[in-house]
Amino acid sequence: MGSGGGLGWDIVLGIVGAGLGSMIMGLAGQPGVTGFNLYSIVVAIIGAIILIAISRAFRRGPREV
Repeated sequence: MGSGGGLGWDIVLGIVGAGLGSMIMGLAGQPGVTGFNLYSIVVAIIGAIILIAISRAFRRGPREV
């Protein structure tokens, strides 16, 4: 179960999300993605989760009450 855009879209969101996670950590005064280690993987996953959540919110459209 991905973001609803297929495997290619999920890969793109994951890569861009890694950059987003690194940027957010940089704004918080912490190092972003620093190489291939557990800390960087966690930062990248957090960024990807945030980006996928935003993507799903925009794809879903307005909710009916």
